[in-house]
Order: sequence, then C-alpha cells, then structure tokens
Amino acid sequence: MTIKKTILLITLAFGLVVARAQDSSSSTSVESPEFPNSVIEIKNQIDIYPNPSVNFLVIEIKNSELERVEFEMRSIIGNKVNIIPEEIGRNKYRINVKHFSTGYYFLVVKDEFTRFKEAHKFLKK
Repeated sequence: MTIKKTILLITLAFGLVVARAQDSSSSTSVESPEFPNSVIEIKNQIDIYPNPSVNFLVIEIKNSELERVEFEMRSIIGNKVNIIPEEIGRNKYRINVKHFSTGYYFLVVKDEFTRFKEAHKFLKK
C-alpha cells in the first residue's frame, strides 16, 4: 500500500471519528472513494438520542464488542453527576435526566475490559 493510500484511509477514519463526535447518529461503515470495494467497518457505534433531551437519554450501542459497559456523566465544567442507567434492551440503555439543570453534559461510555472509552456531548433542555 502506498503512502498516499494509507494517508487517505487514515483521513477517512479520522473524518468519521470527528463526524461521530459532532453528531451522535452516524453510519456503521464508510466506503472509500479511491477504493470502491473497500469498506471501513465501525465497531462500537454509539447513538445517543434525543439530543437535546428533556426527560430521558437513550444510549444504543451497535456492532458492539464491549464486555462490561459502564457510564459516567460529567457536567460541562467536569463535575461528576450521579446517574442510574437502566438497561431497556440488548445494548440499549436509558438514563433519567429530568432532574438535571439545563446545559451541556458529557456522557462517557467505557469498558475497562476492552479498554474502550468514548465521550459524547448532549444538551439537557
């Protein structure tokens, strides 16, 4: 593989990560324009909705390789917020945010077993 092709694949993967950070609903694969038959598959795709949220936040993990999922909530200034995630289906969770103050929060999805950690920003209205 040439350096140009390697850089293109890295750029595509980075662009997908940035897009996922900006918008919680992204596709599970990306097709490379230079390599039409190649697909980069995304593992552990995390969708958080509704965003903004009023009462509940739903977390759905697709194409998961996670063993022991844990959640941590932080305010925009970094203060830890106590949460009680409720499992509502296979790889689908709900968190009550009704009592949260209005503002931005970070939900950290992590799995110590697989060393996975990803933060998602959402707005509580």
